[in-house]
Amino acid sequence: MTKHSKFQIVLDRPSGVFYSGEVVTGTLTVSPDNNETCRSLLLSMVGKARVHWHTGSGDDRNDYDGKKIFLENNRTLWGNFFRTSILDEAGQDAEFGGAVGDGTLYIPCLSTEGANGRPMRLIVRVCDYDWGKRDDNIGEIVLDAKELASKGDAVTFDLTRNGKPEQGTITLAAMFMPTSAITLDSDGSTSVQSSETLVLKVIRANGLRKADWIGNNDVYIQAWRAPDELILPPPSGKKLPEPQMKISLPNGPLTFRFAFPTREDSPGSAVLRCGDYAYIAYYIKAEIDKKGWRNPSLKLPITIIPSRPLPMPQLLSRFATQHQDEIKKMKFCCFACGNAGFVSIEMNVGRRAYAPGEIIDLQGSKVVNDSTIPVTMQLVLRQHIQLSTTGVYAFSTHGCERFHLAERETAPGTSFYLDELLNATIPAVPPSFFGAQGLASAKREPLTFTYDLSLQAKAKSGHKVKIDMPILVSALPPKPEAIAEASTSASTAANMLSPFEIQSFAVTDNAPCETVNIVTGLEDNQGVIVPSITGSTNLYDNTDYGSSVNSYSYQPQVVTFSSTSPGSSTGGIDNNVNVTPTSTAAPSVKIDHDKAYAVLLERMAVEYDTRLVVDKWIKEYPTAASNLTPQEFAGVLKKVLFSLEQPAVARELTNGMSKDVMTTKHITAAMEACPYSKLELVRVMAPYARDPENKEDVLSSLYSFERNDAAKLFAR
Repeated sequence: MTKHSKFQIVLDRPSGVFYSGEVVTGTLTVSPDNNETCRSLLLSMVGKARVHWHTGSGDDRNDYDGKKIFLENNRTLWGNFFRTSILDEAGQDAEFGGAVGDGTLYIPCLSTEGANGRPMRLIVRVCDYDWGKRDDNIGEIVLDAKELASKGDAVTFDLTRNGKPEQGTITLAAMFMPTSAITLDSDGSTSVQSSETLVLKVIRANGLRKADWIGNNDVYIQAWRAPDELILPPPSGKKLPEPQMKISLPNGPLTFRFAFPTREDSPGSAVLRCGDYAYIAYYIKAEIDKKGWRNPSLKLPITIIPSRPLPMPQLLSRFATQHQDEIKKMKFCCFACGNAGFVSIEMNVGRRAYAPGEIIDLQGSKVVNDSTIPVTMQLVLRQHIQLSTTGVYAFSTHGCERFHLAERETAPGTSFYLDELLNATIPAVPPSFFGAQGLASAKREPLTFTYDLSLQAKAKSGHKVKIDMPILVSALPPKPEAIAEASTSASTAANMLSPFEIQSFAVTDNAPCETVNIVTGLEDNQGVIVPSITGSTNLYDNTDYGSSVNSYSYQPQVVTFSSTSPGSSTGGIDNNVNVTPTSTAAPSVKIDHDKAYAVLLERMAVEYDTRLVVDKWIKEYPTAASNLTPQEFAGVLKKVLFSLEQPAVARELTNGMSKDVMTTKHITAAMEACPYSKLELVRVMAPYARDPENKEDVLSSLYSFERNDAAKLFAR
């Protein structure tokens, strides 16, 4: 829980730890001042990578920034003014859809509006954001949202300004959804809304005029209801009406329930020790939007546990390399001198992919000291970090954080075998990260990081002989059977020169991965959640100047795994999370398929958390879960009334099905059952379809602008 003089944000899960793909739910309570006025009351969930570093000092100081938004879901809780995310440096062509929710506007319908109501006229404006100044009107349109929704696809409109044609177009799509499908019960402004919400989706704005003399357009979209008296078409040369920018918040506390979805491939939370700051962070933000830039606001940081990257089989076989060199007695400045003899190192690892907490298999690794001086064996995990700017001009820097795992002195003429190291484990570090889908305005990834193991033999002079071996710090440990299968074949992943080359042997997207047991939530009880060893950071920035809070400390959490049973580790879970561990779940039961399916539907009818119900049922009835028909798959999803949770339930069902059972018929049946979550269902299910040649049956049910991206999700 986070509290402010005006706001209180309470998560349904007190720990604030969520797996990627889960829905984040909670309650916002707002206590406005008496007769407080504003433009709107806003609530959002943001997930982003942000970096900053500088060179020089004083007058010679140069500062560099990078930012990429992976998720930005904005909701207007009170007011008649709705807006999308800002696409920095978008220029003449702004493409939305890169980040979760970046171009989606949720506009509650009035009691007379909706799919069967009267026309719903909106003014939609393309704007250029200017911090500290009035935003520029690039172009605007008036549309009937009901008519747009009836098209069933995206429509492109020519822009106007001051009643005259303007350069550029905007492409939009719309649908009406039951409010209960996307918003939990709330005592906020529901009294003036119908049971429906308009979901207006901005696809792109193309061919825009340049609004600034210097730099490119920072594009975002505004929308608001047109006044009933507006004449259509507007008289030539007359500016369209502005939104109502001064509203009064009701006296007394207002309570709103919220729900924000995350994507299965959402990056994990992380803080890195590089530059002035470098992090991947998620937070819920409440804000009262007033004229100016000191808006009262409050942030609640949360942790997202990633489900990627995962190792390909090539990283699970044993790999060895060796190196021999002369060790030097002395080191002066950058020069080493005084030969003391040879030191040879052999690094032999059971695999090149480990999850945090796992013991590193070093059997066969050794340091042979044939020199005349003692050397110190050091085993170090090195975190390689790359920072980049994301604007027009490309600048970058890098850093390396070292985590010492073991150290032993080796006398002259002796050897040390690393088999003796029984507890050299991967510390609680965030899994490797190579970038993720986000706002298209980021020209490059601001933050990437990965790891290598460095085995060193170091003399007191500082001179050393070493081997650096890239490894993948995986989100999950490999299954024992995957390790056993890989041990029978030689690795095709040859020696790598750069730590980042290991990305070629990692699963970083939604593609199926047979080397691990997939975890979809805390109830799977794999691992222990602990604070990341890389520390914390402050999320306070210049958009928080109106907050009464001077800092937002962000300490990401990491899941660590035991090596006693790789791939099925046992461990604790966060005590604040109300879940039932797998270890206490009922054992799998052999029962008639139809009876098992009936058990699931009965449980879903009486229990609140449908995803957790499905997860437990799959563990209890694995045979029935592995052979669901398309109609049964769809029947389960029909029981999930909350649309934002349907993709998460579909993911549970998909992971529970046997290999090569999922077909495009399962996907089309699911889409028919969940008409408001079609693309999200395709993202979850398409990579597992065994008949990708029939994907057109799926694609034909999507918006035309969604089909290209959806087609890429099917296995080739």
